[in-house]
Amino acid sequence: MRDVTNSDVVRNAPLVPETCKSLTIRDLQTILLVSQAGSIRRASASMGVGQPAVTRRIQRLEDALGVSIFERSQTGVRLTTAGWALSAQARRLVGDFGLAVEAARAAGEGQSGHLQLGLIASLSQGTLRDTISKFIDLHPCVDLTFLEADRGELMTLLSHRALDVVFASGGMDLAGGDALLLTHEQIYLAVARDHPLAGKTLTRWTDIEDATFVVSANEPGPEISDYVRRRVSDLGRQVVIRRHGLDREGIMNLVGLGVGMSLVCNHWRGISYPNVAFVPLVWDGVGESIPFSLVWRPENDNPALRRFLSLARNEAKRNGVLS
Repeated sequence: MRDVTNSDVVRNAPLVPETCKSLTIRDLQTILLVSQAGSIRRASASMGVGQPAVTRRIQRLEDALGVSIFERSQTGVRLTTAGWALSAQARRLVGDFGLAVEAARAAGEGQSGHLQLGLIASLSQGTLRDTISKFIDLHPCVDLTFLEADRGELMTLLSHRALDVVFASGGMDLAGGDALLLTHEQIYLAVARDHPLAGKTLTRWTDIEDATFVVSANEPGPEISDYVRRRVSDLGRQVVIRRHGLDREGIMNLVGLGVGMSLVCNHWRGISYPNVAFVPLVWDGVGESIPFSLVWRPENDNPALRRFLSLARNEAKRNGVLS
């Protein structure tokens, strides 16, 4: 079967009568305003144009159509039978045209449309959640779609424009497009509530260098594994890391059962897990934190994306991340 092309659509479109090709939306609006006012004088006053100009416009339309649109009298004008038929269709056309203009304007300003966001994070709390919440309040007509996957898949989808923006750990040097540093997330040690460290206000790596860590085999498990190995190796020790084919909730359940401990960022702590406590982690006396950024393709001209990034910049400035 042959594909339908734009030229096919044009050839098969209904023919517009020659007498109608000179008609404009302004002409139809004039007919409607005059019919509503019942007077050319009152209609011209509401339009802010001279009465002769309105009269000439109506006469030109009647000449082009070959019918009388209005019956004139000393008291005003009345629609003819042809005028009634024309005004009924004109009202619908003018209304549809107004809706089309507003829809185009809303899409161009990012007030409507679709925004696809990929993430390796929880939306339970944090700067990203706050940004999305404010975006929904400001742009309720934008359809938001979320995808959680590993970094490689997200960046591939971003490159192929299947995603508009990705939220992932890392700074401004993230590969795959332009980036905006959104926040620095505090790192916490997740331990069972009956663990000796659970009652501390903070913990150091020297307190946990002999601990067993449990992480997910999926994102962000590999990233957590690398981070733990790097910190413990700096202390000259070997770390024990157990990988499990579980999601974030499953790993936290293992922590609550005392199988091991794990690391979480602040945005994970908006959810309570059975028998799990979160203790701030420090390195050299300073709270551990890692940057999280938004990444997007610079050639992506989605207006909804631009609105989202503008809001995200404001949030980053408010939190002191950007000057």
